[in-house]
Amino acid sequence: MTRYNQILFLMLFFHSLSAQEPMNPLHTPHEQDPLSSASYPAAIDHYVSLAQMYPNLHINAFGLTDSGHPLHEVIISTVENPDPTKVREAGHAILFINNAIHPGEPCGVDASMQLARDLMIKPELKKLMDKTTIVIVPFYNISGGLNRGSYSRANQEGPKKYGFRGNIQNLDLNRDFIKCDTRNAESFNKLFNKWDPDVMIDNHTSNGADYQYVMTLIATQKDKLHPVLAEHMTSTMLPELYENMEGKGYEMTPYVYVRNTPDAGIAGFLDLPRYSSGYAALHHCYSFMPETHMLKPYNDRVRSTYLFSISMLEYMSVHGEEIMQSRATAKTNYAMKKIVDINWTMNNDIVDS
Repeated sequence: MTRYNQILFLMLFFHSLSAQEPMNPLHTPHEQDPLSSASYPAAIDHYVSLAQMYPNLHINAFGLTDSGHPLHEVIISTVENPDPTKVREAGHAILFINNAIHPGEPCGVDASMQLARDLMIKPELKKLMDKTTIVIVPFYNISGGLNRGSYSRANQEGPKKYGFRGNIQNLDLNRDFIKCDTRNAESFNKLFNKWDPDVMIDNHTSNGADYQYVMTLIATQKDKLHPVLAEHMTSTMLPELYENMEGKGYEMTPYVYVRNTPDAGIAGFLDLPRYSSGYAALHHCYSFMPETHMLKPYNDRVRSTYLFSISMLEYMSVHGEEIMQSRATAKTNYAMKKIVDINWTMNNDIVDS
């Protein structure tokens, strides 16, 4: 090749590069590579970029964690300069989404990044914010998220790298909501009580038993809720969520909590207050733990988690007033009680077919 041809080749090569459509900076790492999951810095950078571009999204540091890094709140709302008082005065219900309490289960991290962006740019989704404000914790267990590797969850079907279950103290944060042995839990308690959400989603990935469903669901145990909340959840909320998810291509089933063998039956999950859903129940909050299955492809796990958040927002856009009114009734009734039930055990004598 002559020197002239070399120069011409390089000119054409660089021109072809410049002519290509640049990568959208708001595409998440998972969208760029379906086998990847966003790191903690990448997740925070994503929300910071969105906040700089869109006035309806805000990200703030909120309290310290054991890692030395702050917990963050991402607020998505059509209310100007939103805070809990303004949001409630505007008649908004509040959805609270928690991610990466176990960073080896990062479906919620990637799904929430996509959700936040799509709420900003997709007209068909923007209407879901008309009467609902969303608060997202991008990464709860930050130190576990920074401790990334590929081998702490044997046989998990992606992503290529993910965080570690324990935090820097090697504590499981989904056992610490009441004890508050960690700064994470202290900051979470303050953030949760600041917003007093109507509905909470705490995103997880399950393991152990194998089954055909991409997602199972833990709902707050109805017996631990005020009867008004329990009735709304079981008769209206859960049936619509299950139907909605099936219509979106991801049929759900209740969480599979097996005992020694399948013949021994499937037990209900006793979500004590040390767990997120049990903790939320103390606040008369409807709470759900989606549990995608580790043996299913990572892209399906992220997609189903994303669609569950969409399904919840669709439900809240229709039933937000009922949700808020049921919580108000429960709070008023409990304030008048002299004795309340707080010590729960599993009753294995009650069997459903």
